[in-house]
Amino acid sequence: MLYSHDGIISRKKCQQCGESYIPACEACNTALQNSFSSPVYLTNSQPVNFPPRPDFCPECGNAFPWAKGDQEVKVASFDFWDMLHPSVIGVARQRFESGHYADAVESALKALNVQVKKIYKTKTGEELDGVPLMRKAFAHTAPIIQLGDLTEQTGRNIQQGYMDLYAGAIAGIRNPKAHDNIVIDDIRAIHHLFVTSLLFYKLDERL
Repeated sequence: MLYSHDGIISRKKCQQCGESYIPACEACNTALQNSFSSPVYLTNSQPVNFPPRPDFCPECGNAFPWAKGDQEVKVASFDFWDMLHPSVIGVARQRFESGHYADAVESALKALNVQVKKIYKTKTGEELDGVPLMRKAFAHTAPIIQLGDLTEQTGRNIQQGYMDLYAGAIAGIRNPKAHDNIVIDDIRAIHHLFVTSLLFYKLDERL
């Protein structure tokens, strides 16, 4: 269902997905809102804030097809675990399936940090953690953990890029969850778990 500031929608199909518009609740036939007034407009007369699309009918409570519940069914039917690294599955799956999405992601990234720390300490005798660990372990010059052929530009780019990815995952995903009470949904958790899985697999491919 689209919202318009200048009148009722006359098209039958959505130009983005091809699906038919839903003009009314399929359970009680209550019409959905198809126009509204916004107190603030841009210079091209477009409203600044569109109203949020309702997930449930305000009259009977029936869930619309795009409601959160439908998304959860789709996620449940997609067995994404088969695509993830075993180290991610081992620490994250139980937490994820119990609804602790942020905890699942944090645990996966902690496991990655521990694995890199072990490799780094074995090779150097030095103990580091977090972002400093990632930047020294995967340094683009004289790395402790080598991911690319440093005699070629492509290999040096790979080393530099993955160093930034490892450090960025710790700084931008793990650290905020470890230091604050952040809540994420299942979809965002899956995104983060795939990032962590990629980094585990890349670590397995080290030279």
